[in-house]
Amino acid sequence: MKKPSKKFWKILLAFFIGFVAFLVVLDDVIFPLYVSGKEEAVPNVVGKNKDEAIRILTNAGLSPIVETSRFDDKYQKDQVIYQKPNANTVVKVNRRVYLTVSGGEPMVKMPSLITKSFREAQLTLARTGLNLGKVDSVESEFPINTIVEQQYFEGKEIAKGTIVNLKVSVGPKVGMIRVPNLLGKSLVEADGILRSLSLKVGNKTFINSPTLLPNTIVDQQPAENSLVSLGDSVNVVLTQTKFGDKR
Repeated sequence: MKKPSKKFWKILLAFFIGFVAFLVVLDDVIFPLYVSGKEEAVPNVVGKNKDEAIRILTNAGLSPIVETSRFDDKYQKDQVIYQKPNANTVVKVNRRVYLTVSGGEPMVKMPSLITKSFREAQLTLARTGLNLGKVDSVESEFPINTIVEQQYFEGKEIAKGTIVNLKVSVGPKVGMIRVPNLLGKSLVEADGILRSLSLKVGNKTFINSPTLLPNTIVDQQPAENSLVSLGDSVNVVLTQTKFGDKR
């Protein structure tokens, strides 16, 4: 088989060099000319409302994109706090401009204040970054100086610094009293306790118990801490050693 001549190799080399030169010209000259277009200086939209900033950038032939939102105490909610590219940067038409927008006041979760003392509620609000507002006194079954109602429900996200109104218990209304704990006490003891509180023993129900002494209270109705009127009765369940023994 005849080997290729030197002339053939020279022609092949020249073709290869010409092809490489064509690619260089295509990449450095032709493509830039093809993709080049009108250029614009990016307007300054920092500090402007989000909607206004989008309108300004769109009118300038650019493509605004709200990329993220974060709290910044120097800017009001929905104001642009950062843009990329920066203002006055010369870019091609239709270039994307990314905006960071203020989310307004930082948000905190409303803590649970119900059943806390008024002092404890004050401290909890302060730690959370909330402010105490109007405090109303109300009659309730909760102990005196206990929070019984809060303006916002637990877990609700509200702006830091929000004023929170509360209602504080002044105790039950006049003529009401809490039922004492009678469990484990004898009928005689329970009767004495109830009488001292202007209450009385009501219906008595008996159950068998091989371990407890007769006439030991094992249940009561209303339950301990229930609010009842003065003179009301408390029903009790008592033990007996055998059926019919109700001494």
